[in-house]
Amino acid sequence: MRAWLLGSMGVLVLGAVALVVLATPAAPGDYAMQPVEVGPGVYAVPSAARDLPNPENKGWNANLAFVVTGDGVLVVDTGSSETIGRALREAVAGVTDQPVRWIVNTHAHGDHWLGNAAFETDAAVIASTPVRARIEQEAERWITLFDTMTEGATGASRVRLPDTLVDEHRVFDMGGTRVELIPSGDSHSEGDLVVWLPEARALITGDVLYSDRAPSLWDGDARQWSAFLGELIALEPAVVIPGHGSVSDVQGLKRLQAFIDQMWEVVAEGVDQGLADFEVVPVASERLAAFRPHYAGYDEKMSRSVAAVYAQVEQSLFAD
Repeated sequence: MRAWLLGSMGVLVLGAVALVVLATPAAPGDYAMQPVEVGPGVYAVPSAARDLPNPENKGWNANLAFVVTGDGVLVVDTGSSETIGRALREAVAGVTDQPVRWIVNTHAHGDHWLGNAAFETDAAVIASTPVRARIEQEAERWITLFDTMTEGATGASRVRLPDTLVDEHRVFDMGGTRVELIPSGDSHSEGDLVVWLPEARALITGDVLYSDRAPSLWDGDARQWSAFLGELIALEPAVVIPGHGSVSDVQGLKRLQAFIDQMWEVVAEGVDQGLADFEVVPVASERLAAFRPHYAGYDEKMSRSVAAVYAQVEQSLFAD
């Protein structure tokens, strides 16, 4: 099982099974989804949560998005449960009567794809090959984990796998709208895709961008992540819909790139000085303190982020 699935949530699935609290699952109406048009036909459905799935947010902690084209709707990410997916489907229907024809799962973390089954069966579900493989392998564990963390709010979800695989930069005409799917090079996690809408200059990143929530650096490649953020900055997007946090712009991309670059620098200095990873944590926490006001969960995530980057720095020394 991937380290993120075990560690990011702070719960071991084996232990979680015994901790499930039987409760009435949430209904679609329990999620106050309010689509916000951030560009022509481009809608963010932002979550107010800045934490993990829990009983208060009923599992909805990730941003969702959709694009209304001339012939159908593109949905980007579907949430932490089939019920959240149904709430999203209803939110889309409140904006347009066009059917959902395409769904993109940006990555394999369960808070971004477990709502797939709520949508029409003839809608294409698009993801990368590694993401489909991880979904297939980890699906039941995600369902159990979220049901535990939310004390039963997310309930059961049917698993709907991606059926259309994209592993390189691809350009699609979706209902007359140019849609580019761009692989991240496994920056935030293996198989990430971002969605670029050049006509609207809108970027939908999944977890390649966290805006006002601290990033999780332990399921990807920090140096590649920084490099990929540089590529996204060069696109000069007018609006960026992140995986978590407020709708942002190019400044959000630059801030995250600076955070990752400074984290790498501090950790590399610690490795060079012979410090253990836990000894680097207070140094990094102090050196990067300017980011604390911008990133909820900064202190809670610092130890794991340092440990992950520490291992990557060591690996890079052998590779170089």
